[in-house]
Amino acid sequence: MNVARHRKWPQTRREVDLRGRIRRAVGVSLKEAGRFFGWAPAKTTKSSADFTRDELIARGWTKKKLLDVADAYDHVARITPSNPSAAGRASQLREIAKLLE
Repeated sequence: MNVARHRKWPQTRREVDLRGRIRRAVGVSLKEAGRFFGWAPAKTTKSSADFTRDELIARGWTKKKLLDVADAYDHVARITPSNPSAAGRASQLREIAKLLE
């Protein structure tokens, strides 16, 4: 990885501001988003098949917002590779975002 090319990437979880991204996206807490998306420690309990386009739109989710939160989880996974949930949540959100294409 070219470090100079990625200098603008968040370097800490605080810089990622996952809670803030979720709150700004749809006005809910991380805990509320977790309940909706089926996030449990180290796993996701729901797949994209458990959601409908209309349900996502009604809750304020757009493809852009889902991908922004997925990017945040990618950064969390990069910053803290021992985090058992981040990569799975990023992947799940990217799959769900396809419903809004």
